[in-house]
Amino acid sequence: MAFTVGFDSGTLIIEGPADVEVVEGQCDVLGFPLAGPVHVDEFRALPITPKGRCVVGVVGGVVRHVNELTIPSGWSSLSLEGIVMIVGDVDSGKTTLSTYLLNTHVVKGLHVCVVDADVGQSSIGPPGVIGAGCTSFPTHSLSALHMMSGYFLGCTSPSQCVGRFIGGLLHVVRDVMSRTPGLVIIDMPGWVSDGGVEFIRDAAEAVGADYVVSLSLGMRAWPGTRVIEVERSRYVRQRSPSERRMLRVASLRQYLSNLVEVEVSLDKVFGNSIIECLAGNCGRYVVEEGLDNVVRHGNVVKVPTRQISNVFCGLLRRGFLVGFGILRDFDFKRRVAKALVTTDNFDGIYVGRMRVDPDRVEELDPLPFI
Repeated sequence: MAFTVGFDSGTLIIEGPADVEVVEGQCDVLGFPLAGPVHVDEFRALPITPKGRCVVGVVGGVVRHVNELTIPSGWSSLSLEGIVMIVGDVDSGKTTLSTYLLNTHVVKGLHVCVVDADVGQSSIGPPGVIGAGCTSFPTHSLSALHMMSGYFLGCTSPSQCVGRFIGGLLHVVRDVMSRTPGLVIIDMPGWVSDGGVEFIRDAAEAVGADYVVSLSLGMRAWPGTRVIEVERSRYVRQRSPSERRMLRVASLRQYLSNLVEVEVSLDKVFGNSIIECLAGNCGRYVVEEGLDNVVRHGNVVKVPTRQISNVFCGLLRRGFLVGFGILRDFDFKRRVAKALVTTDNFDGIYVGRMRVDPDRVEELDPLPFI
């Protein structure tokens, strides 16, 4: 159903799926001059503020108006340069703040790069991947940025792969810094408890962050890094675990399209100790039919056959991420696997723990953590 909404104050919040276009006047989205049409994805929201009188046309979605700005006043005073890390809890507005900072700094003439390290709720690249995009123009959403650089993790929480996450983050930051941006914004995951603060500090020190912008975490400063505490917006959309999962599925479907089937040598596959061990016949693991769960017998671990299949993977060429795929079936005797891939021009494959149903392109239970 299509309709129009006119307003001259406050904020119009549109929850997707919806399409929005300015009919009359001028409006902003997080500092981005809205013209249109703009699509709002399901489970995401678009905050629109008027520049005088504004009329927008909306198709679909849910619309509500609030009588105030949804952006906290402290955000507008942020003037940054160098490497900036955005940290906060799950659904605290990290991506919203990252988008706002991008828009408010490109209008000052800065070339800005965004490193999307929120691997469970990614906007740039699929889940399980640290992606980055650079621009000199404002945008309504980080998902509109082209992924210019990426690093495959294969896990949706950094707590599952801390060392590889920090190494991958450093790799991507170094890559975007070679493009000489005036500002690099790192949108971090929402891991802030049970070791999360130490993880943030380790990551910030590894990449040489100049600033850590904390969304109501009350983080203490430490030598070499300036911590800026800002208020989180109380209008950030809270997502349920099922909604977050559905967002990951939508992203996977975007990046796992037009797949071709190939047979690959397991000599090219790296990243998961179970698969590497089985490929090398190390004797620690055995794949067995009929098992429901992992079973230990002394020093040998029996793994259900169904769990060693449909593994999400990153395709590498000369060390750079060039595509994605799914390792469907493994033949450890022949040391090969059948794979569905986005390109057959690769010389290496990296896997983590993520598994994807190749027919429905949906998340499966991850590879066991043994």
